[in-house]
Amino acid sequence: MNKSVVLLIQLILTHQVIAFYLVRVSLATVSALCEVYFCRAVYRKYGSSVGLWTLLLLLSSCGMYVSAAAYLPSSFAMYLTMVAMGAWFENNYKVSIMAVAASAIVGWPFSAALGLPLALELIFFKRKLLLFVKYCVVAMVTIAGPLFIIDTLYYGKAVFTPLNILLYNVFGGGGPDLYGVEPWTFYFFNGLLNFNGVFVLAMATGLLVETKVLVDMWLTRDTKQGHTCSSTYRAAVQPLLVWVVIFFTQAHKEERFLFPVYPLFALNAAISLHLLQDTTPFLCVLVRAPKVLNNVARSCVRALPAVVVIVHALLSLSRAVMLYKGYHAPLDLYASISTQPILSRVRTLDEVNLCVGKEWYRVPSSFFLPDKRWKLRFIRSDFRGQLPKPYSSFKNATSAIPDSMNDMNQEEPSRYFDLSRCHFLVDLDIPVDSEREPRYAQDSATWEVLVSYPFLDAGRSSPRYRTFYIPWFSDTKVSFANYVLLKNRKLVP
Repeated sequence: MNKSVVLLIQLILTHQVIAFYLVRVSLATVSALCEVYFCRAVYRKYGSSVGLWTLLLLLSSCGMYVSAAAYLPSSFAMYLTMVAMGAWFENNYKVSIMAVAASAIVGWPFSAALGLPLALELIFFKRKLLLFVKYCVVAMVTIAGPLFIIDTLYYGKAVFTPLNILLYNVFGGGGPDLYGVEPWTFYFFNGLLNFNGVFVLAMATGLLVETKVLVDMWLTRDTKQGHTCSSTYRAAVQPLLVWVVIFFTQAHKEERFLFPVYPLFALNAAISLHLLQDTTPFLCVLVRAPKVLNNVARSCVRALPAVVVIVHALLSLSRAVMLYKGYHAPLDLYASISTQPILSRVRTLDEVNLCVGKEWYRVPSSFFLPDKRWKLRFIRSDFRGQLPKPYSSFKNATSAIPDSMNDMNQEEPSRYFDLSRCHFLVDLDIPVDSEREPRYAQDSATWEVLVSYPFLDAGRSSPRYRTFYIPWFSDTKVSFANYVLLKNRKLVP
């Protein structure tokens, strides 16, 4: 057994790509465990139907598969959001407060917004101000305290990272256009891509809850019944509503900003299905619908959950297949760099320069570089923002203040590497070029194509067929370009 463990460790240490995927598998496992805790709590609070539908919608969601394995602060916040919500549903307020605190302090400060409804409930509805303050203090001592010490040790000065993130993003003065702005429809399209009809149901939950409240009050002539219904669903609806109000109104939008509330999409959609089943018969009576129409409505809402789950699963599978077929090329290409045919060409070199231009943001990780001789270099492209800069090789790399940096996302020419010194170049060969982005693959006198994989050319493909994979249609209606690894003929044999 010990020998097997040693061999596994040696395999991971000598094959960095395996380590990369092992990290992603580990993250997905953590996410799955959090989902189990979350769905169990939903089952206990809202009943078996809502619990089952939430689980099925999470299991079949393309969005969850994307976010669960991502090594991002927003994914970490998603894990702890599930823990916090699950604990809240079971009235385990201590765990809920600590989970929100850990999410905001260790992960992503903005995720604290999801804890606002919890704080309001504890302070104003449950009258547990002392408990709330107590565990906020505990979180500051046990989570923020060690984080402050570690940050200060590594940065060489007193630093509280979450505060720095807030100060820069909220009060930095640069504005949202530093990193691009998107129209107000961005998150709606994103929600439909990753959750399709489930997203629509989730957005309608608040309205359906109010409808349920009015129906209950009309049936019982008792306002307390309506308040009871409202308070039951408050914990599920309010955090999502807070997130929508805050992030949907920001000019700068990114898909990862929605990760923390992905589980809430599934939960709220499941609640919507339950409310539709619960209120439709009474609404038919209220509007005095004919008996035939009443029966049809009852049959439809009974079958609706199964239809939603099946359609959601099929559309999610279609979306996942399209993402894989269209955008998997970078992972395949960078993995091929570590193969023997390529490594044998540079065996005698002390340093190997792997260059990227317009494809700089698709480099999956330095784990895909075969060894320390390989250096990732940037060449000029039409991107005019600030490119990443490697840490210094000295021991105090985290505390030394690097030069050639700015907080306005302005181009730093010092990042650029001399193209003539590149041993290899990764590029997407599309039929559109510019002065700073020529078609390197067409320059056969300088470059030789070693590896090529198909990559979706969004500019020449219809959105109708590149959004979801449609058998027999997407393969013919979607255009692909070549994602290539080029060898410099002058430097590499």
